[in-house]
Amino acid sequence: MNIEITKMTSKGQVVIPQNIRERKEIEEGERFIVYDTEDTIVLKRVKNLEKIRDVKALEKTFSSLWKTAQIKKIKEEEIETEIASHRKEKHVKSSS
Repeated sequence: MNIEITKMTSKGQVVIPQNIRERKEIEEGERFIVYDTEDTIVLKRVKNLEKIRDVKALEKTFSSLWKTAQIKKIKEEEIETEIASHRKEKHVKSSS
């Protein structure tokens, strides 16, 4: 899992960080589902839009994400701390 911080422009556009775009081979024009629940917004890359019509299939897609957040008991105010921790852990692993 790679966590980055981005911001929204005045036109409502959100940039996916370059290292994620390159690692996931995301190209211009690709489509994403924007899934929102309470105070969380998730982008899900999609290739077959017809599969998304089923809400249960969508929930299954995100179930591991929600489980991880629940297990770690991540709250909005803890996100930046979690990101910093992840980056530090990633740096330590890459230095080894």
